[in-house]
Amino acid sequence: IKGNEKVLTARLEDGEFFYQEDQQIKIADAVERLKLVTFHEKIGSIYEKMQRVSYFAETIGKVVGLTNEELSDLQRASEIYKFDLVTNMVGEFPELQGIMGEKYALMQGEKPSVATAIREHYLPTSSDGVLPVTNVGAVLAIADKLDSVMSFFAVGMIPTGSNDPYALRRQAYGVVRIVENKGWYFPIETLRGEMISAAIQHQGKLSDQLEASTPEVIDFIKARVRQHLLSQKIRYDIIDAVLKSQQEDLIKMAETALVLEKHIQEATFKPTIEALTRVMNLAKKGQELLSESQLEVKPELFETESEKALFEAIIVAKEAFSGENMELNYLALETLGPKVEAFFEDNMVMTDDEKIRNNRLALLVQLGNLALSFASIDQLIVK
Repeated sequence: IKGNEKVLTARLEDGEFFYQEDQQIKIADAVERLKLVTFHEKIGSIYEKMQRVSYFAETIGKVVGLTNEELSDLQRASEIYKFDLVTNMVGEFPELQGIMGEKYALMQGEKPSVATAIREHYLPTSSDGVLPVTNVGAVLAIADKLDSVMSFFAVGMIPTGSNDPYALRRQAYGVVRIVENKGWYFPIETLRGEMISAAIQHQGKLSDQLEASTPEVIDFIKARVRQHLLSQKIRYDIIDAVLKSQQEDLIKMAETALVLEKHIQEATFKPTIEALTRVMNLAKKGQELLSESQLEVKPELFETESEKALFEAIIVAKEAFSGENMELNYLALETLGPKVEAFFEDNMVMTDDEKIRNNRLALLVQLGNLALSFASIDQLIVK
């Protein structure tokens, strides 16, 4: 509304009759009426959407670390946040969705934090629009947007080409922007699994379809992460490396991309990436050839000092990775570079001795998995 205060004032005056009449509507009654308002014929009513969002929001709120008071406010907000859609004022002026919800909620004694969340859940309203400020509003906005994306995917209504009638790309992009702005830990695949579990537990509509559409939804959200990183001028191969890694935290993906972008001009970058790419290629072969029981490295089978040195260096690197600092993770991998080169100079990995060969492959699988938890190094282009 910013910049259009006069227009809003005029509309409020024009809609004074509706405004006065709406004051008499109780929130509980308005919520009940939402059972008769269709969100989409294949998905259900707005009331059913609110029910899903209620337990989705609770799941997200706990993961991102909301306080007990914020979780309580979030629960109340998620129970009523669409109630203003059945008011005459919003019926006459749809652009006031959320804005009037905040005002009516305050008038009927709701906490300011709950009322603010009702308004903020629509944000951002464009790809570069204003983001929610409060934690409660941000989580409610994320839950509402993820529910829309997941629900439409569940019934097979997936955007294709430029066709996106329900603005699912914008909504998913909004989720990425909100999470980055808040700096929240947001493991998208794990979180989505927990949200689906909550839907099943509550015997929610679409539960089975939500579970079946998991891969498509994750790829869709990662595509929005790609869009966000491209807007920051990150190299496309770095983005590929991050998105094809074993990371699932949206924040860590972005941090990793920035770390790689920071180091690409350094003299050590090319040899580090080349050494780790060779490791990852052999690690893939090792995972194909070895059973689960064969992936344990046996130090007693080492024949050279370089094998032992690499094994010990991997243990140190794993400890560094436990801190989940992407800069330190990269430096740990960089430190491994010379030891990897020495290993390949001294050892024939695919030796005829099966035990020795399998042990060396197991060692490389360990290192390959460690590197993959940071980025899919083999996607990086070095010249």
